[in-house]
Amino acid sequence: MPEANRLPAARSFRDTARVLAGTRNAVAWAALGHATAAYDIALSYCEQRQQFGKPLVGFQLVQDSLVKMLAEVCSMQLFCLRLGRLIEEDRLTDTVSAIAKMNNTRKARMVVAEARDLLGGNGILLDFHVMRHMADMEALHTYEGTANIQTLIVGRDITGVGAFV
Repeated sequence: MPEANRLPAARSFRDTARVLAGTRNAVAWAALGHATAAYDIALSYCEQRQQFGKPLVGFQLVQDSLVKMLAEVCSMQLFCLRLGRLIEEDRLTDTVSAIAKMNNTRKARMVVAEARDLLGGNGILLDFHVMRHMADMEALHTYEGTANIQTLIVGRDITGVGAFV
């Protein structure tokens, strides 16, 4: 490879992994943003939408979905809080970034899908933005490696055995 094509100061894959740790951190935060927005859209919609004479939030299954969504958003927030603290301490590793990216993108996809279901047919309309969040989450799921790649990174760290081919 020509020297001009190399990343500055990158001498090994470990140097590259340090860069990826930072970018995976950003993807974990972006996933949290999309999940939070989808949750807020779903909650607002369900508070306003009337069915059978009462708002959707008055139905048990809707409340169950909203609570599950909120629990996932809160767990994602905790991952991001931990990432921020590790960055402040200059102790962020590629393993921690990988597991946060994997968790948050996976959970955000589930939260956005649940929001889409709660909005019914309106969940696919541009007016409510849920599908925009869903499309963005599909991109984030792939950025910096899919969940399968993150699994291999974390698996190598916890077992000491690289499963990369």
